[in-house]
Amino acid sequence: MIRHLRTPLLAATATLLVAVLTGTLVTGAGAEGGIRYDSSYDDDIERAQDKSDSYDEQLEDLEGALEDTSAEIIAASKKLKATEAKLPAAQEALDKANERVDEALLQQKLTADKLAAAEAQDKAISDQIAEDEARIVELEEIVAALARAQYQGVGDDEALSLVFGASTSQEFIDKFAAEHNASRVQSNALADVEEIAAVNRNRGARQEAVRDYIVELKAEADALVVETERLQEQAAAKKAALDELVEEQQKLKADLEAKKAEELERQAELEAKQQAVRDTIKDLVKKKLAEEEAARKAAEEAARKAAEEAARKAAEEAAKGNGSGSGSSSGGSSSSGGSSGSGGSTSTWSKGLLGWPSPYHVVTSSYGMRFHPILHYWRLHAGTDIRAYCGTPIYAARAGKVQWAMWRAGLGNTVLLDHGYIEGKSLMSSYNHLTRSVVSAGQYVTKGQLVGYSGNTGTSAACHLHFEVYVNGDTTDPMKYIG
Repeated sequence: MIRHLRTPLLAATATLLVAVLTGTLVTGAGAEGGIRYDSSYDDDIERAQDKSDSYDEQLEDLEGALEDTSAEIIAASKKLKATEAKLPAAQEALDKANERVDEALLQQKLTADKLAAAEAQDKAISDQIAEDEARIVELEEIVAALARAQYQGVGDDEALSLVFGASTSQEFIDKFAAEHNASRVQSNALADVEEIAAVNRNRGARQEAVRDYIVELKAEADALVVETERLQEQAAAKKAALDELVEEQQKLKADLEAKKAEELERQAELEAKQQAVRDTIKDLVKKKLAEEEAARKAAEEAARKAAEEAARKAAEEAAKGNGSGSGSSSGGSSSSGGSSGSGGSTSTWSKGLLGWPSPYHVVTSSYGMRFHPILHYWRLHAGTDIRAYCGTPIYAARAGKVQWAMWRAGLGNTVLLDHGYIEGKSLMSSYNHLTRSVVSAGQYVTKGQLVGYSGNTGTSAACHLHFEVYVNGDTTDPMKYIG
């Protein structure tokens, strides 16, 4: 009988023990065992979004490549790039928000599972208590019946028969072989009542703890519902922000693509105008070469005529002397070879041929081919961009004559200096995008003389000096000669 009573008790105890070990029943730890959300998390996302604010600073590196590009398309490209820079942070914010929602939903499920387990345990304990209380009532009735039988003077066998309904002795022996008499039954029944009552008292204490835990779990579940709804609202806001950015990006991209066709056409026109300037410089060189050639030929013709005249006079003088002259031969013409045969002299076409035209000796964009970051094609950057903040004095890199000081398409206010011929090669330099010039055509300037002030005229993207050098009318890398 005792073994029969202990079986459900052991089962209930085992259930509680497993619950404790697996964490499905940890009284007082429900709220603390849940997922915590760090309040600094949103700050991290905001910092990630702030990275896009520095994009304008990064675009400064592209100013050289954007030279000759319209301000409108540059602004459109910057806006598009700035929007695209925000997309990763916005996507990250949405992903993290969704993760937090998923974590909250998982925590809700875990809490619901804990609550279901706790309620099942509460019901199991209640069922066991009810079952044992019914057994106590049954045992108490047995004790009472035995007491009444003894009081009425009924024999033990008859009393047992009255209590248990045994109609024969054999039936009694089969049912209660372990019991020798009614007194023993009564004593065992009273012991069972006490044991069951003690077990139920323990169950009652445990049930009270389980019910307290259920109250905690319900409070936690309610809080999680509120928290999940808040996180879902945040995720929805992040999604809306991302969708807005994507929509803005698509509009900006379409607008930029529409502008690209116009800009490419404008670039072609501008390139044609700038090529016309270079052609003009080549024509100047050709004209100078033609003038130099004509002058050389005229000098050679004059020298030839002078030599013929000298020979003629010498012949006349010889005829007058009737050959009486001692032949003071001037022959051996002591010509020392005319021009100084400095054979193998070092070429002056090297570093130091030109001085720095700006007080800032910093190159911001070099001479050569480069890729346009917006229009996506290669083109020649025909000069060197040198740092020169707005209004910086600009100086002649070498002494020469001012060929022009005027406005040129794309180049803005520009000054072209002709430095003459060096070792048979024409050398010119131009100073572009000036705010204004302080020299005029035909004027001679010395090396280091002020020719103007830097600016942002023409198709410049920012204040700087675009410095070009021409050798025989063709552009070349100025940094080969600046020093």
